[in-house]
Amino acid sequence: AACVQTRNSGRLFQQRAAESAARPPVQDAKAELARIETEARTLAKILNAASGDLFPSVLEQISVERGYETALGAALGEDLDVPLDRSAPVHWGQSEVQPGDAALPEGIASLASVVRAPAQLARRLAQIGIVEAGDGKRLQALLAPGQRLVSREGALWRWDGFTASADAPTAAAQRLAQKNRLAELDAEAVHATRILRQAEEALAHV
Repeated sequence: AACVQTRNSGRLFQQRAAESAARPPVQDAKAELARIETEARTLAKILNAASGDLFPSVLEQISVERGYETALGAALGEDLDVPLDRSAPVHWGQSEVQPGDAALPEGIASLASVVRAPAQLARRLAQIGIVEAGDGKRLQALLAPGQRLVSREGALWRWDGFTASADAPTAAAQRLAQKNRLAELDAEAVHATRILRQAEEALAHV
């Protein structure tokens, strides 16, 4: 009887030890998921608060590759706040890329290559080139009328000689970055939920 009791005590000790080892991963996974959800809710509130205008800005329909938010904000500036709705006093109208439009200097990618935007912006984006900050001044002389160059840091060079150094990110750039971060958080939440489920299953099978 003593041997049986000893074996039972040993099993109980092992089970409790296993449970103790399995609980921290569950707690950690819950904490990580809560952190992600809190950040996502905060960003969603910020983005929703800025999108309640009568005429939503075109910015609401734009997405840009991570790292190019500042460049897009510098290149289009306040024009990103303009709506597409034709009933608005100021709006983006239809303007398609034309065969006669000048090409950007050779080897320069357009902002259109990293931005997904409504068709109304296609012509504008096609005439904005992305360059390294150190190349902007040199390449500025090669621009055709209407064209401009922008660096990822937000410096701007226009065909007519106008030049703007990189400054603090515009409100539009910050909003674009927030939209990108919210999309990342959605993916992180899916992963964190999967980790939590696995940890809970491991604890349940102890």
